[in-house]
Amino acid sequence: METNELLQLLDRAIQGRNVLSIERPEVAETEMLCIPIARSDELLLVHIFYDFYPDGYRIVRIEDIYGIIRDGSEEFFERVIHAEGVYARLRTPGDIDLGNWHSALLSLRGRHDYCIIECDGDDDFLVGKMVELGQWDCTFWYFDATGKWDDEVDVVDYDDITALSFDDNYTKTIVKYIEKPQ
Repeated sequence: METNELLQLLDRAIQGRNVLSIERPEVAETEMLCIPIARSDELLLVHIFYDFYPDGYRIVRIEDIYGIIRDGSEEFFERVIHAEGVYARLRTPGDIDLGNWHSALLSLRGRHDYCIIECDGDDDFLVGKMVELGQWDCTFWYFDATGKWDDEVDVVDYDDITALSFDDNYTKTIVKYIEKPQ
């Protein structure tokens, strides 16, 4: 899909609050079912859905988007969430500067410090807390699936980040039960 066409489809979906499936085969195996909220030339902010319910927000790189799908299943999904009252309850996460990863993370700091960072070429993702935001990278302290904080922080280059999720059910739930940091 050509970039211009992709951006036009995203802009129409943002205007209409339409449900889309977004394909990012280089960085994710499955399509992302979402409602786009806002975009820049670099990043896209979306509501993520799981089983007809919103599951937080995700910011992804536009360069990773291979295709956009809006056909019968997305239209049906949209009708269902309208009928279930989900649309009426959707909220945006406030102003987020989507100019680049640094500005996006700065916008989230203090409101959504706990998040999930996915990186280029890694099958892993880091769940944890933003510690420091530099010009070219961020310092991130993460915890494992048992709720234990790592002994050291990680420095993540902005160029390596492919997605950032926040205010999602997984993170909101696990943060309640993780060990308190020293």
